[in-house]
Amino acid sequence: MSSFCELCGRRVTDGKKTVLIDGTIFNVCLPCSKRGKPYLPAAPSKKKAISTPTSKKTNTKIKMIDDTILSPEFGTLIREARMKKGLTHEQLGIQMNEKAMLLRKFEIGALKPDEILAKKLERFLGIKLYLSVEEE
Repeated sequence: MSSFCELCGRRVTDGKKTVLIDGTIFNVCLPCSKRGKPYLPAAPSKKKAISTPTSKKTNTKIKMIDDTILSPEFGTLIREARMKKGLTHEQLGIQMNEKAMLLRKFEIGALKPDEILAKKLERFLGIKLYLSVEEE
């Protein structure tokens, strides 16, 4: 039985991938799997019925803190930088090897660029889309 990609809508025949994008789990095709992080469901934890006082385990937690965030004005920044270079969406798309419609959606704020695309836009347009948390 074939299924469909939850991002692009294509029929998935070669293998469905489960990825995590912005905190949401999606079943996607192989090309769309690059847009997220691989998702592995957590194994059910086995709890001990009897706890022994002799075994002391320190609970070490990893703190997940991002020191940079995507600028809230990313669309305006992208548009101004593109216009400053005198490029159309199509011309920039050709240079970056991305679709012009995707760039338009970034500019109007309909889509947020993922980290890879944001870094690519920063490099091609000479702008800074990520701000440090202290700057905000």
